[in-house]
Amino acid sequence: MRRIPRLFLGVTAAALLIAGCGSEDEAAPGDPADKPGAASSPAPARSTADADPLPVRITGPQQGVAASGSDMEDPPGRPGRGADFTSQVEYALQGDLLSDARVEGRTTAVCPDGVTRKANASSACIVTYEGVEIPYTVTIGESYEEGDVLTPYRAEPKKRLLLAKRVHDAFWEQFGGSAGMTLSCADMPVAEAVDEGAPTGHLCRTVRDGGRVADYEVTVDSYGPRFGRVQD
Repeated sequence: MRRIPRLFLGVTAAALLIAGCGSEDEAAPGDPADKPGAASSPAPARSTADADPLPVRITGPQQGVAASGSDMEDPPGRPGRGADFTSQVEYALQGDLLSDARVEGRTTAVCPDGVTRKANASSACIVTYEGVEIPYTVTIGESYEEGDVLTPYRAEPKKRLLLAKRVHDAFWEQFGGSAGMTLSCADMPVAEAVDEGAPTGHLCRTVRDGGRVADYEVTVDSYGPRFGRVQD
């Protein structure tokens, strides 16, 4: 479904400009070099004693994960005509977070001190997804002049939203479908705020027939979950 129509300009996090700049040990969905059987460094071998799957088995794509952010429904509570600028921004931020999530969930947004409508002014906002808080900074564009009909702004999340269902879906997309391989992940919260690109402390694992194991550290960036191979 079409995303929220913009009455004012909005740009998501600047991280979109640096796509594909991850380390060589990172695997993102769609990276052929890290798919099973591709020409990449072999997964570290483990003893058969360490070859048990992690608690959550991943057996296929996850239901309820949208193919892209543009497929998400608009959040409820769209402001009416003539709504103040802060209310419009708060609503748009909920749509932005849902687009990032790609899984339906309850959202709220509040900019406690409002959104200052002056060129280069920054305002703090909090957007929640199922109660998990993601702080945003909203910065008005330098080209804005008082009285302009359109207000350009940039909305930057200061945390990223990790969703267990999205992680499971991405892990299957990356590694699933190979005969003789078991996919699994450790227990993780349904939803959690994490630092962008930083280790989350959550692991997923592939186990091939014969006990060959590879563990992957879960991180999240502007495109969603990524999997960095854990080296012995």
